[in-house]
Amino acid sequence: MKYFLISLLLSITLFSSDVKSQLFRTGDEVLLTDMKHLIAGKNLGVITNKTGVDRSGTHILDRLVENGFTVKKIFTPEHGFAADDNFSVSGISIPVISLYGKKISISQNDIEDIDVLIFDIQEMGVRFYTYTSTLFLTMKDAKSFGKTYIVCDRPSVANINYSSGFNLNNQFSSFVGKIPAVEIFGMTIGELSNYLNSEYVKNHEFYVAKMSGYSRNTLYENVMKGWVNPSPSITSLESARLYPVLCFLEGTNISEGRGTDNPFCVFGAPFLDCDNLITELGRYNLEGVTFEKTEFIPDQNKLPSYTAMKFTGKKCYGLKIIITDFNKFKPFETSVAVLLSLKKENEFKWTGGNFIDKLAGTDLLRKMIDEGYSFDEIISKSNEDSDKFRTIISSYLLY
Repeated sequence: MKYFLISLLLSITLFSSDVKSQLFRTGDEVLLTDMKHLIAGKNLGVITNKTGVDRSGTHILDRLVENGFTVKKIFTPEHGFAADDNFSVSGISIPVISLYGKKISISQNDIEDIDVLIFDIQEMGVRFYTYTSTLFLTMKDAKSFGKTYIVCDRPSVANINYSSGFNLNNQFSSFVGKIPAVEIFGMTIGELSNYLNSEYVKNHEFYVAKMSGYSRNTLYENVMKGWVNPSPSITSLESARLYPVLCFLEGTNISEGRGTDNPFCVFGAPFLDCDNLITELGRYNLEGVTFEKTEFIPDQNKLPSYTAMKFTGKKCYGLKIIITDFNKFKPFETSVAVLLSLKKENEFKWTGGNFIDKLAGTDLLRKMIDEGYSFDEIISKSNEDSDKFRTIISSYLLY
């Protein structure tokens, strides 16, 4: 009887999970069914990359073309989408326009033959991942040129019940920090765009294709078929979730794991003392993560030639981060603990003209670390920003 009840409960759980995944639809699926009147007979520009897929793994461009919609142009964020200036979908060649580098906004010439812009890209839930900058800038472009803008919402890889970090100080605005938000904003891309439009852009022809069958506790891996790399160094769901922790290391002389099989999951340098690091990190009693000693040799062959990396071909000593409890894991707090621990290493340095300030959106983080402020003092100061931010965005949440 005992084993029968266990089997019954397991069957019910599996059935419930399967039903939920069947009820779930990504924003692009909703757009092509419940909201297709917004794009029927219109010339479309699609802002996307390889991640613009629905729950089954089918790309939005394939869905649009197969269903007879007219896609005039494709706009791509950092890292691009196609190898050349045109992309073929079902035998139809569509011009591809990059929105990275010297050109980060849509020009009037780009958009004169377009009625509706559709945004469908997977992002990381953090301000400094540049796809949020592309979102904000193209939303402003649509308003300037009198075009309709639609965001296809999709599951976040982050915990959207958590937001943290310092707010963006406009003095440190850059392409890795455009949106007026705290570092980890705690919203889906649809909710973020809803907030940005309502507070800043104010385009009356703006829509979010909201997901169905989604809640604030829905996990990405439970509703999406597989993983598509959003950029060369985000190669797994794990690296996506740890990216907010180790991206700050881009402003230091410590490797964030680029050029390894586990980018943004490991960090190190030839001069680090792993035992000391583990001891230091243990002082912070971080929940939801553990650290293991590791060694790695960054290999440029693992990355596109345009991607910079540290310590090519040199053995690095460092740590691997493992998420043990996603709901308790706090990326910003973990990143601060990592930086404070690394600061005690003799050879640790800030680099890139204090590039850390652009990533953090402020010079407060760097200055507080340099001036010897404690972990609790830094977190308390950042909470002043994140507490206010959570209050502001509460009316723009969709789930």
